Amino acid sequence: MNRLRQTSFVAAALVLLSSCSSGNADHQPPRVATLESAPAAARTSQAAGTPRGVQLRLDMTDDEKARFWDAYQDCLFSHGVKERSKEKDVAAPAVGTGKRLLDSSGEPKAAYTACAPQKPLEPVETDPDRNPDFAAQWQENVRCLRAHGLMVHVTKPGEWTYDSSDTPVPENQQQLERQCMLEAFGAKKD
Repeated sequence: MNRLRQTSFVAAALVLLSSCSSGNADHQPPRVATLESAPAAARTSQAAGTPRGVQLRLDMTDDEKARFWDAYQDCLFSHGVKERSKEKDVAAPAVGTGKRLLDSSGEPKAAYTACAPQKPLEPVETDPDRNPDFAAQWQENVRCLRAHGLMVHVTKPGEWTYDSSDTPVPENQQQLERQCMLEAFGAKKD
């Protein structure tokens, strides 16, 4: 009877230990990009073995985000995505610092597959698919902008436009946008 108890205890311990495993292939918890992390050393998160990318944070500066986008662009280029001429496709926006403008055809597909773990992912807070409060927080963001003198209104969640074509634009608009995004999406509400 004593041997049966020992066997049951060992079996229960094994079940508990196996249920505590992380579930991903490398047994590492998902990582989030930090202010100190460099693009080359950035960890990626994986869901069910599928590379997801580098998770950006809401409080990162534009320069910090650009470093991650540049690393992703460099990876794509090194895996065969062609550069495009800067004069040829003026309408396509530059990504990162814009030091490298790549063809946007999505070819070769193998390059995008190989570089998927380095692709920057927008902050969870600003992703409507992962933030159930996104629409309400976007409204709060626009209220904040209006309170600071930027006369805009919501066109749909995630977008706003000026109230009129002659709306004055404050010199510190970019700073206000960042401040209001942090307040609306990042501040803890009690």
